[in-house]
Amino acid sequence: MKTPQSGPDADGTSDVDAGTARKILASDDVLALVELVDGERESVRSRCVDPFEPDPDDRPVPLEVPRFWAGLMLLETGELLGTMSWRPVPHIVTVAGIGWNQGFYMLPGVRGRGLSSRAGLLLARHLFATTEMDRIQAVTDPENTPARRGLEGAGFRLEGLVRGIERRGGQSRDLLSYSLLRSDLESIDGEREVLAQRDGVVLARARPGDGRAVASASDRAFALDQDGRMSPEAPRATSRAAVLDAATGSLLGLVSWHAVGHGTTFGCAAWNIEADVVPDARGRGVGTTAQRLLVEHLFATTDVDRVESGVDVDDEAGRRALEKAGFRRDGVIRGARLRGGQRRDMALYGILRTDLHEPNTVASQGMV
Repeated sequence: MKTPQSGPDADGTSDVDAGTARKILASDDVLALVELVDGERESVRSRCVDPFEPDPDDRPVPLEVPRFWAGLMLLETGELLGTMSWRPVPHIVTVAGIGWNQGFYMLPGVRGRGLSSRAGLLLARHLFATTEMDRIQAVTDPENTPARRGLEGAGFRLEGLVRGIERRGGQSRDLLSYSLLRSDLESIDGEREVLAQRDGVVLARARPGDGRAVASASDRAFALDQDGRMSPEAPRATSRAAVLDAATGSLLGLVSWHAVGHGTTFGCAAWNIEADVVPDARGRGVGTTAQRLLVEHLFATTDVDRVESGVDVDDEAGRRALEKAGFRRDGVIRGARLRGGQRRDMALYGILRTDLHEPNTVASQGMV
């Protein structure tokens, strides 16, 4: 996936935008995939200065791979925002073993408008609706933070690191691989899959945009400093669930979980969870219920015996929510988090599978 930098003629339009009749391939209420006019793809490409562009390679490719192109247009104005492409990638030589690889060039004036995730999801819907392939993938540089956020916002899941797949600056580079399956899209478009529910709170599979909606509503009192660098522990697969109001279906927050290891065997693995509840839902036990529901769901659906969570030592509400959910404080990890330009201590809490059945847990107090 290409994410251009600002450069000459960065006005976000092409020479043939105005008054050009285009065939629309697919659209939502904001964007449209359209057929390109001759020379338009080259015009868009010439305006995009890509710091992650691979080195030129004129060696003949030992296989012929077709590549398809479309323009990305803003419906309201007819403005051309960039180009999108897709090509088949065979993993196994059957239709079931072939997926689409997607990518796009966005004109410099388009950056920062939050459209890349919408564009990626629009192309995915188009490909699943018009072809029999069940998988769409995309690769991007680990340092390409905007591309990674765009893919994750469109519902793509991080699969892992593809070693040495690209040469850039004369060096072999690794790329991150993301994917979206037809079944993922069906779950996005259909009713939410409910994971667990109790006391007016529902945990359901998250949809693209849930994270952005919760983040925009948050007061970010204990938000970590933004850092686009790839963590040395990455890539890791993070799962998310939406926290919903059982009565209204409104989005109250988001919980996430990923695996961590305290040794090299499965028995040393744990789930690390986080919860973010919108300010309007605080003070009525939503965070506590959501985290307890997630703990029970993870213990019921996996063999991992420990769930843990870290919270800023100054976050009294966050600590209370974990304790009410049955977590026990394990200790303090000094300088674990960067917030406000300073290293902050983190309180680490844990809950074991065996804790669920002990008489002093929240479960015995009627929460389960």
